[in-house]
Amino acid sequence: MTKVLVLNHPQYECGVQQFGKRVFELCSNSTNIEYIYRELTTYDEYGKILGYFKPEHILYNWHQATMSWLKEEIVKSLTEYKHYFIFHDGIRYNYDKFLFFGDYDIDNKLFPKDKTVLLPRPLLNYNGEYPTNNTIIIGSFGFAFWQKGLDKLVEVVNRTFDKAIINIHASHSHFGDHGDTQSKAVIKKCMELNTNPNVTLNITRDFKSDTDVLKFLAGNDINVFMYTENGNGISSAVDYALSVKRPIAVTRCNMFRHILKDKIVLSETNTIQNILSRGTEPLNEFYTRWSTQNFIKEMDEIFK
Repeated sequence: MTKVLVLNHPQYECGVQQFGKRVFELCSNSTNIEYIYRELTTYDEYGKILGYFKPEHILYNWHQATMSWLKEEIVKSLTEYKHYFIFHDGIRYNYDKFLFFGDYDIDNKLFPKDKTVLLPRPLLNYNGEYPTNNTIIIGSFGFAFWQKGLDKLVEVVNRTFDKAIINIHASHSHFGDHGDTQSKAVIKKCMELNTNPNVTLNITRDFKSDTDVLKFLAGNDINVFMYTENGNGISSAVDYALSVKRPIAVTRCNMFRHILKDKIVLSETNTIQNILSRGTEPLNEFYTRWSTQNFIKEMDEIFK
């Protein structure tokens, strides 16, 4: 059976790391390709792992800030392997394939067409409970950066709902906010903006497993993401929200370009209440296109 070695870094409080881990966990259900997963931090570990497993293909979850030891000359010297890279900001080397998920990066023109592959988003299967809430619950989650708009969400709910509960899960990013300074400031601002006595604000900060994140999102009546522009990537938070099949509201931000539809985009005339009233119908095409079965099938095709 063909072997694919999936390489990641070990710092779990990182969106890049979590994405690579999720890709592997889905692929590990394949019956056609053997996917092997390892987390590493040095070139010495890399050499030992290659020697031990002898894979035909290597899939790197690489980012310049998290796997800086892996240089272009190292990869180009190992001609006995095929080298595939999950695209994150900063990759510009001429490797075998670059993997994009859901949509291409806006700088995709920098890559030869024959070296790019577009794959489904890595959604997860959720089989847990969906509680019935007596008071509407609006949720959101992610690393607590200012550009995630968590403070804007609190402000909007306080202004437009007579009664509501806001559930925010806001952990801090190891690389983007190592000292936890920004996330603490964001949370402080959220608490200051929660001025409506009939709106309850709940904020949790622990780093949750995928299972617990899905349970958190499934407990909300709608999950709302009010990002401003935040790079060329695609939001992974939305993958989790899609996985639980609850209504989703987003801003017209580049990081949501893969799901932007007028019915779910917030505006003065399309409020959280409007989007909630439509349920999950606007999202049905994504559930089908990015099913876990399609994800595994299309990943396998790359390595056959």
